[in-house]
Amino acid sequence: MLSLGPIGNVVQIGVALGRHPMPLLLASLVGLGNPTVTQEPIVISGTGTLSCERLTGETLHGRGYAQSKLTVATFSWVQGYLSALNVVAIAQAGVFADLRTITEEEQWTDILEFCRRNPDRFVIDAAQEIMKTRLKIEIALPQPK
Repeated sequence: MLSLGPIGNVVQIGVALGRHPMPLLLASLVGLGNPTVTQEPIVISGTGTLSCERLTGETLHGRGYAQSKLTVATFSWVQGYLSALNVVAIAQAGVFADLRTITEEEQWTDILEFCRRNPDRFVIDAAQEIMKTRLKIEIALPQPK
């Protein structure tokens, strides 16, 4: 099962700074399932569910994220996922992870290194690892009234 760990981590940082998260995220995630199907709802889809084993098996070392359609799609998915986490974190906790903390090349290297160490995990897990360990958490500027 895939987890949504960094959302909780970023929101917890916001709470530690004196902000209170709203329960809207949980309510919105619950609504993502298809009510006519008896299976578990799908919360994450797309390239984030790609196995690390497959990604590293189809990636040439040292060629960057623009080497194939799969690697471009994977890197784009990670960037979108991290951006979405930031939107939620800003809305719920007033904080965000600065994506400029490390370069795009460093982010791609981190994804591949995570996947090489953890072939049984998924791209989403690599993205969450970047969020947890590599990106600087910042306080969002207050919105003008």
